[in-house]
Amino acid sequence: MLTDQSKIKFQNSGKVITTEQIFNGHVLDLYVNQMKIDDQIVERELVHRHPGVGILAITPEEKIVFVKQYRPAVDEYLMEMPAGLIDLVEGEFEDPLVAAKRELEEETAYQAANWKEIGEFYVSPGALDEKLHLYIATDLKRVENPLPADEDENIELIELEKAEVLDLLRTNQIRDAKTVIALQYWLLNEE
Repeated sequence: MLTDQSKIKFQNSGKVITTEQIFNGHVLDLYVNQMKIDDQIVERELVHRHPGVGILAITPEEKIVFVKQYRPAVDEYLMEMPAGLIDLVEGEFEDPLVAAKRELEEETAYQAANWKEIGEFYVSPGALDEKLHLYIATDLKRVENPLPADEDENIELIELEKAEVLDLLRTNQIRDAKTVIALQYWLLNEE
């Protein structure tokens, strides 16, 4: 059950005339809202989901760290950057960087000495309010006793060199949007 401030803000928008929650899940809620947009009354199905983080992790050997996992929504195994949801702590979302550090360690058993925020974006703003914060993590070191991974995640760790990553991008084998966005940022801003 979601009980966070962004949901309250979402429900109290000045454009919302009526709202009906039609599904209350563990990580998302679904609403049917009647809204006034530009002098027009419209009905929209909207999904509320916690914000998340994605981490482009780069090893000292200049390899990019990926996680490969099954994604039921598309019925495929996808190669992605480490990522996860931002947790609620006492009714407030934790700092995105705190969430990024936790997710990196849980999913890869790495910690990073250097972090750089590279931006944030809405995943699919036509129907979903989820916002992702992206980071680049460098100077990675393995953790002897890492934070435990989520019980329901079965992740394969993959580390690839730049040429391999470029080939996978060119052949459309990396199809996760957050990962593509972060990789493009990294490739455009390499020094």
